[in-house]
Amino acid sequence: MDLRQKYAYVADLLTKALKLDVRFYGRVASWLTTSHLTSIMRGVATTFLMARWLAPEPLGQFRYTLALFGIAGIFSLTGMNASIIKGVAKGETGIARLAVRKIIFVSPMGSILLFITALERYLHGERVVATMLTIAAIAFVPYTLSGLYGPILTGLEKIPKLATFAIVNNLIYATAFVIVLFGTRNIVTITFAYFFFDILIRGWFTLREFKRLPKSQTGTAYLALGYHMSGIGLLYTVGLYLNQILLQRFWGYSTLAIFSVATVIPEQIQYAFKNLTGIFLQRMSRHEKSEGILRTTRQHFWLVFLGTFVVILAYAATAPFLIPLLFPQYSDATLPSIVYAIGLLGLPCIIGTYFFQAHGEIRRLWRFTIVQFIIQLTSSLTLVPLFGGWGAIWARVLTRVGSLPFGLPALTRQKNEEERPSSTKNV
Repeated sequence: MDLRQKYAYVADLLTKALKLDVRFYGRVASWLTTSHLTSIMRGVATTFLMARWLAPEPLGQFRYTLALFGIAGIFSLTGMNASIIKGVAKGETGIARLAVRKIIFVSPMGSILLFITALERYLHGERVVATMLTIAAIAFVPYTLSGLYGPILTGLEKIPKLATFAIVNNLIYATAFVIVLFGTRNIVTITFAYFFFDILIRGWFTLREFKRLPKSQTGTAYLALGYHMSGIGLLYTVGLYLNQILLQRFWGYSTLAIFSVATVIPEQIQYAFKNLTGIFLQRMSRHEKSEGILRTTRQHFWLVFLGTFVVILAYAATAPFLIPLLFPQYSDATLPSIVYAIGLLGLPCIIGTYFFQAHGEIRRLWRFTIVQFIIQLTSSLTLVPLFGGWGAIWARVLTRVGSLPFGLPALTRQKNEEERPSSTKNV
């Protein structure tokens, strides 16, 4: 057999064994991996170079601003991304414009929240942080809207185009941001560049895709999913950024900077996997729920779980060399970073939560989110004030690992409708 025949043979074997469209995901993975490589360049600019060139205090101030910007994200209706993906995948492209109107109506509350926090920091005597938060407040609404080209293209299954846009965005952004970093160490100027470069580049892509969408179709049936996901996103966002807020309040900006360095590489690993999550929802939305699809999803859940063990062991072996090399100022972040990576065991929950979204299992989705939020809230409030960065590390690990059983799609007692011959067997 020639190389192409061997590839086809192996792909057929894997598709049959895994019940996964290996050819499709292979193409998607190749495109998104290329995109992710350019996002690493972006990460080098926004994290690696900042950690090397800035002192811990201004770096901590910047991370604090991003944490509060993330908290304000509870008003960004991020759950509408799921509505757009599912609606567009079903052919109801009008959901995109409906989602924009809802976001424009609600998201100014995020700007107001950031203005209030800026005033609080100003009255506290931290004028630099107050200025950074003011910039974030001004940027909040356009920043929220600028990324909507992603769910539109995902719903249309235009992955090469999505990856191309991401590559262009990352390369232009990284180049411009490095120029700013090279020219100044002023954290206020850096903050302005961080937000508005992204708004200009991604905003143009979004406007371009909206102009191409048909105007006659509607998608009101998918708004309910967006509301549920936005409510769930509220709890997730608070839990995600709670550690950083508590670290700044109890331990200061320098401790927050160390925590940020310790978490940056494990979070990049998780982000690489999350690149595929919108595709999971798009593909799952095309299939009716059946016992066969449910069993296949559970199989994929456990395959990802086993794969994370390999990733964690590999990271534990390389981190003692990698962290001191990349972040010489933060060599003491090595062990915390390895411990934080244990939380990657929670990655399979991404598959479970998108299965819940695709098949309308909203109660299970809420249960998973509430359990995760309770674990995060309890562990953070208990551990961070007492143990600082180590408390924040363990709180995140406990949250991700502890909520794992609730992210597993459950088998039903009674079978659903009969499986369709071939289209529903491979996700």
